[in-house]
Amino acid sequence: MTPEQEKFLNDIAAELKTQPVFNDVEQLFFPLRFDKNRPTLYKHKDIAENLMRPEGSKLPLDFYSKSIGTTVQNIVSGMVGRLKTEHKKAISGLYEAEIRADGVDVDSLLNGKQGERGTWEVVYDWLWKHKYLRWLDENGWQILQEKAKSPPNWLQFLEMSALQAGTRAPSLRLPPPEIKPTIPANEELWMAIDLEFSNYQLLLLNRSKQGKLLLCPSLGYALNPIMEKSPFLLPQKDSFADKEKQKFIFEEVGNEEFLAIVLEQHLSLPWLTPREDEALPEWNAERMKELFEQLEQQGNWQVFYQSFEVVEKP
Repeated sequence: MTPEQEKFLNDIAAELKTQPVFNDVEQLFFPLRFDKNRPTLYKHKDIAENLMRPEGSKLPLDFYSKSIGTTVQNIVSGMVGRLKTEHKKAISGLYEAEIRADGVDVDSLLNGKQGERGTWEVVYDWLWKHKYLRWLDENGWQILQEKAKSPPNWLQFLEMSALQAGTRAPSLRLPPPEIKPTIPANEELWMAIDLEFSNYQLLLLNRSKQGKLLLCPSLGYALNPIMEKSPFLLPQKDSFADKEKQKFIFEEVGNEEFLAIVLEQHLSLPWLTPREDEALPEWNAERMKELFEQLEQQGNWQVFYQSFEVVEKP
């Protein structure tokens, strides 16, 4: 699994610890059984006997496997819920409402016989097809931001006069590093990215009140994401903004965040190809998933982060 997938399972396990049926054995079994890369045909008993017991363990071979059916049912009950029976209390599933909202027939799961084959697979599919995407949408940006190692002023917004003067930095005095950089509202600005990564591919993401958008590559600002020299200026020639004689204009005050990912091996995902029907691609959960899977296979890539406060000019 990728580090992000492992973190996801750890976060789910931490939430499930609040459930009365999710105890130490369930916590040990859960990430092994719900591993994204472990085939569902891999038997519960084999996990219990070969993976739950540490190497050199003196525990009997069947220490976990003799009650593995109950362990599996406890995990499913903690997630989906359990109806009251003669011998067991009803349990409210931690994710029952979410699972129902995603179109899963929860009533069939609740009324199924204990140990019935297929119940846990339904939960497994829901976990990775639905819950993981929502988790990525909430956490993907922060995960990348935590990987960032950013030099000061690698990203700046230049007024036209500064760019025409041939400077690589604004003519205004730069703020000390401990003061958050600002962007003047309602001003036409160039974006300058000062990173020395010749022939690397640049993915530039923006997060604001409007959501998460891909600025480079995009039809809107940057048709060519390959960094040939520094500074890398946006909008690029022949982009939609260039044809419309537009620059960056921030109309609303507030926080604007930027993530840059530079890659030695270029990616060719469909949404990285600029196209007219999505001038500024939305960076949604499905695309985050694809990006993280690709990054896991990459050998040389780096992340840079910068936030700005958009303010009215005095």
